[in-house]
Amino acid sequence: MAEKTLELYIKDGCPFCHKVLSFMKKNGIELPLHNISRSEEDLNHLVEVGGERQVPCLFIDGAPLYESGDIVAYLAKEFAVGATSADEAAPAGGVCTIGGGCSF
Repeated sequence: MAEKTLELYIKDGCPFCHKVLSFMKKNGIELPLHNISRSEEDLNHLVEVGGERQVPCLFIDGAPLYESGDIVAYLAKEFAVGATSADEAAPAGGVCTIGGGCSF
């Protein structure tokens, strides 16, 4: 079975990005990271390919997955690890928009 290509798009100051990154760190998951706060190229790719102006966004073989709770759940299943806290295990999540605030 072919390995999936996974890439995570984040931005500085996004609490939902932090939630995903914290889960990854606790579980030893390393993925290519693209910080849209620091790279206009990554920002443009996120909008053009993902179709949404929000983060976190996990690209799975080029297809976007949004919402921090959904991303954590996907990574937990893909890497066969458990969520390490009730907050991470909860399906609820949220996103932050590129030029605006965050929502649950």
